[in-house]
Order: sequence, then structure tokens, then C-alpha cells
Amino acid sequence: MNDNVKLKWKEKFFYGLGDLSANILLAIFSFYLLFFMVSIVGLKPALASLVFLVAKIWDAITDVWMGRISDNTKSKFGKRRVYMIFGAVPFGLMFIILWLCPFSVEMSQFVKFVYYLMAYCLFNTTYTIVYVPYNALTANITDDYDQRSSLTTVRIVLANVGMILGTALFGLFAGDNTVFSNLFVDAGYTRFEAIKNSYLVSSAIFGLLASATMLISGLNVKERDTGSEEKNPYGLFRTLSQFIKMKEFRYTTAYYLTSMLGFDILLALFMFYIQDSLGYAPDGILSMIFIAIPLLVAMATSVVWDKLSAKFEKHRVYLFSVILTSIGLIIALLVPSFKGEMYQSVSASMGELLSSRTSIVLTLAVFVVGCGMSGIQILPYASIPDIVELDEYTYGIRREGAYYGVQSFIYKLSNGIALALVSLLLQLFQYKETPFLDEGTGEVVYSFVQSQMAQDAVRIIFCALPVAIFVISIICAYKANMGRNRFNFIKEELAKRERTVT
Repeated sequence: MNDNVKLKWKEKFFYGLGDLSANILLAIFSFYLLFFMVSIVGLKPALASLVFLVAKIWDAITDVWMGRISDNTKSKFGKRRVYMIFGAVPFGLMFIILWLCPFSVEMSQFVKFVYYLMAYCLFNTTYTIVYVPYNALTANITDDYDQRSSLTTVRIVLANVGMILGTALFGLFAGDNTVFSNLFVDAGYTRFEAIKNSYLVSSAIFGLLASATMLISGLNVKERDTGSEEKNPYGLFRTLSQFIKMKEFRYTTAYYLTSMLGFDILLALFMFYIQDSLGYAPDGILSMIFIAIPLLVAMATSVVWDKLSAKFEKHRVYLFSVILTSIGLIIALLVPSFKGEMYQSVSASMGELLSSRTSIVLTLAVFVVGCGMSGIQILPYASIPDIVELDEYTYGIRREGAYYGVQSFIYKLSNGIALALVSLLLQLFQYKETPFLDEGTGEVVYSFVQSQMAQDAVRIIFCALPVAIFVISIICAYKANMGRNRFNFIKEELAKRERTVT
């Protein structure tokens, strides 16, 4: 690869569109899927945790194979782009089936469990087909240490645009008392049918949007020559063994993994925190504002983290991003909740809600979290492709696809376990699923005040657990020992080898 190639902004933008596409859908199912399955479909938290765990195990396994498949692919569209181009449409369509609710509230828990397990596995498969090759493209586009940080910065900015589209806008369209549900109610549908249909229509719109942007990205990015076209001569288990033997791989993976897990827990529990700990309506405009604030702040501050990482070592800059995020979460732990009946905020005016002590302190918390969040997103991502050169230096072969497949396998397996444990903790602290049939009235109940123990559990898990995980990620980042000097040394040695061969 030519080290003198300076990436144009246009190329960075089109590459970033791929993450915008993926994060539209990632944000939606990260913020809403657990909430949808428990609070709309009525699946018990313990069964929901099993859905996440089994589906993530399946997802993780397919990631490893997809990485190896893309490494050994030859086509006129390249090794990676071909999967983005031809996988874009199935990727969006399979997302839609996650939000089908083809049964009544009274349907058995087993039927609901089987349906959402199958739907989630199907979606994860198509997600893997496009996203593992997309991830591996980072190492194919450039091998410059700072260019990778710049490329990742643009990518993360557009990823956050996708997060905003997938969280704030989706929340305005899907759910109870939203744009689409009100239209369905006006058309004569029952409240339950209106909510189900609003989720389905919203998922169709965002699924098609994600397909279109992934296709545009795949058609416009450049896949540069990264050396020999030789296929990976090592089998799956030998490849895994070789990766694990590299200390830098182990710690860089743990660094990336823990940063992502902390972030995933925040996404999965945010709606529960808003609804059950603070007392906001989860599908109200104000809730969408509090989702959008940290994402907008993260976008605005991403250039700061990029500039700092170009001047200082990435792991040292990462330390400060974690400190900022942790301060924000500590503030979130102390946010006072609305007093009285849950959902009383529905009857209050927007001005009253915004001027409340709860909203003021929460705004401060999410603002501070947003300042640090972009660093947590950018810096570990920018460090991952550096191991590709280390692998080539150690074993004499480039295996971007296999490497990213293994990374994704480890992350998704851990992610499934973590989200399953979080769901089980909710069940342990007596969090009750909704909707359910009120035995006295025979009506479907969608919301009620959770027990104080359940409210406190949501708050503590949401605020404290990510901080603990981020602290672990700092330790791993320092132990990875993949700073600029180490990376440049490896590149120089690889260049010497190439000159010797030629």
C-alpha cells in the first residue's frame, strides 16, 4: 500500500456512510429491542436474556467464518465491497422482521421466545455479511497510523448521525402515542394493534434507509492493494491460536471489547432508566431530546479527540475520555426522579418538564457523557487495524478479514452474555414485564410503577456498571503497547522485507 496516499474527505465520507447505515439499525435494536420485547410484546426478561445470548452466540460464530470468507474472496468488486453491495438489501429486509408481532398478548411465552430468537438470528446473519467485510476495509483503505485515526473520526461522526436517526427519530414514530400509532388509532385500530403497526412501519422506513446508505458506501469506497493475494494457509483454529499468542492482540481486543460493552449497556438500559428510574414517558419527545443530546455533543467533540490522538498516544487520550464519561454517569446516578405517579410527566407542559430539577441535572449528565463518549468510540476503533500489520510482521501474511471476524466473534459473544446478565439482573430485582392482562378488568396494561427495588436496580446498573467496565478498558489500553513508535517500527520492518523480496 502506498504510504503517500492522503485520503480525500470524499472517500472518508463514503466509507463513513457504511457505519451510518449499520448504526441506524444498531441504535434502534440497542435502544429499543429489549424494551420492545419486554414492555410491548410481553416477553419475560429472563427469556429475553436468552434470546440475546443465543442469537449473539450464533452471530459470533458466523463472524469468524465471514472474515475468512472475505479474505479468500476474489471478485471485480474486491474482497470486501462485494458483500456490502449485494448484502445491503437483505440486511435491511431482515431488520424489519424483528419488529413484527404476529400474535396477541395472550400468546404463550414459548411462542414469543422462538419467534424472536429466529428473527434475531436471521438479522444477525445478514448484519454479519455486510459489517465484517466493512470493518476489515479500514485496514485496506490506508496503513497510515494517523490517517486511520482521521478515517475513524469521520466514520464515528457519521455513525453518531446514524445513532440519532435510529434513536430520536425512530422513537418519535414507533411506540405508544407517537406519529404512526396515533394515525392507526384514528383509523380504528385498538391501542395494542396501533403500537404494533407503528413499530412495523417505522422499521420498514429505517430498514430501507439503511439498505440504501450501505449500498452507496459499497459502490463508492476504494479497496486498495494490501499485498499478496495469497489465501490464508492456516485453518480456523490455527489462526485463532496465532492471534491469541500475540500479547498486543489480547490486550487491544480487551481494550476494544470493554469499551464497547460499557457503551452497549448504556444503550440497552437507557429507556428503562428514563422510564422507571426518572419517570419520563419513554416514547415522549423529551426522552428523544435526552437521547439526541449526548450524540450531538459526541459529534461536535469528535474532532477534538482526533486532534489529541494525532498529538499524543491514543491510550493516554482515551484515559481522559473515560474520566469525562464516568463523571457524567456519576451525575446520572444522582439525578432526582419525578415524584408521585409514574408518567405524570405526560400531563405536564414541555416548559414545566424542561425547567424541572430532574431535566436540568439530566441535561448536565448527558452533556458530559457526550463529551467523553466520542473518545470512547473513536480511539479503540482506531487502534484495532494496527494489529493487522503486527500479524503480517509476526506470521508473514495479511488476514484483515480473519482478524476482524475474530474480533467481532469475541465482542458479540461477550455482548450477548453481558446483555443476558443485565436482563437477568432486572428479573432478579423483580422488574415486571409489560404489557400484561389485568385479571380484574381484562384490559391490556402497558405501564405501571415498578417496585422501588427495581427502580434502584435499573439506576445502579445503568450508571455504575459501565464505569467499572471502562476502568478495565483503560488498563487493557495501556498494556496493549501499540503506540505510534511501535507501529511505525513494524511498518519499517515490513517495508524492508518487501524491498528484500523485490
